Amino acid sequence: MDPASPHPTPAQTVDEAVRRIRAHGERVTVARTAVLRVLADPSAPGYLTADGIFAEVNRAAPGVHRTTIYRALDALERLGLVVQTRMGQDAAAYRLAGELTGEDETFVHVRCNVCGTVTRAAGDLLDDAAKRLADDAGFRLDPMGVALTGVCASCATTPASRRATP
Repeated sequence: MDPASPHPTPAQTVDEAVRRIRAHGERVTVARTAVLRVLADPSAPGYLTADGIFAEVNRAAPGVHRTTIYRALDALERLGLVVQTRMGQDAAAYRLAGELTGEDETFVHVRCNVCGTVTRAAGDLLDDAAKRLADDAGFRLDPMGVALTGVCASCATTPASRRATP
């Protein structure tokens, strides 16, 4: 890791993920490694769908089947290396777990229904709702699994006739 940066390089991130895969007694496959490289790439968008990941993997390693990418994502998620978030009606989006990247995981996702922008909101935003659910129903809320949806400030001030829909 670069001493000046609290975040590991993409290569270090992939190396650490591979180490953790092996530590769990799992196989390190071409597909798993390719998925990790795509998600660790700093030029990649923050959230990629499985199809987006497949497209990127296919550029670097043609011949890897789409089903293999889905299986790799499932395994990496099960191992805690990848986080899946449902973005409303859209396909699930994936990103590396903050534990690998050095990013803070205490946030919730918010997605604009008009422009599709995904941003992060304070992690304590739903604390009162989580406490009430726990107290009233014994339910443990996991807000990382879904994005809260609504309309962002920019789209809210744009007249409906000029709004672009995603």
